[in-house]
Amino acid sequence: MQILNLESGTSFQMGKGKNWRVVHPDMGATQITLNHGQHAPGQEFTQHIHDESEDMIVVLEGGGHIRQGDVYTPIIAGDGIFVPAREVHGTVNTTDQPARLISFQSPPDMALYRGERDHPNNSPTPESGHRSGVQVIPMAKAGPVFGKSGDWRSVVSPEKGSQHLSLDYVQLDVGEAFTHDPLSAESIYVLIGGGAVVQTNGETSTLGLRDVIFLNPEDTFSLSQTGSEPTTLLHCWALVK
Repeated sequence: MQILNLESGTSFQMGKGKNWRVVHPDMGATQITLNHGQHAPGQEFTQHIHDESEDMIVVLEGGGHIRQGDVYTPIIAGDGIFVPAREVHGTVNTTDQPARLISFQSPPDMALYRGERDHPNNSPTPESGHRSGVQVIPMAKAGPVFGKSGDWRSVVSPEKGSQHLSLDYVQLDVGEAFTHDPLSAESIYVLIGGGAVVQTNGETSTLGLRDVIFLNPEDTFSLSQTGSEPTTLLHCWALVK
């Protein structure tokens, strides 16, 4: 288990914004990755395709549009955008405020980090007649996960069409806590609101805004809400057959 922060990533080039890889193969991940982007008004994350990877984009701050060729779909803070493999997609900050986004991918797409997807003057476009599988989902309104401590929402899962990753949106009220059950695959938590304390192997760590927990298969921990405000997290994990 590793505790990271969105601000601690390694930069990579894609479009005009600032982009960082936070969880990636160079630091030990083999099944899932996490990227972080900050885009000024007018900046675009170039349209591209992942040959095998599914993409789960989350808007943390600001907004804009998902672009697929000449079609622009609005997105705002709190939205999750599920992108199946081989779907043309990019993001554009069409607002007058900065935008902050993160994206999870499984399996990892190393071509993205090598710059092989960044072709702003020759980006792919959807074929005529194609029915897009991209979904824009208000995460807090997604279907509930029952039997959990706190309010867990299933944003994307195999029941909703994914093959390589799942993502839950989690809110803990004051005093609530949970234990992460070991999985057979890598997973990532991102704290996007409030604070928390994590305990694992007899050690205690305090989490703040934008802290990240990267878990190897079979890792476990307990997490407790702290402070006077609810704690909000994202949990994304790879689906390994």
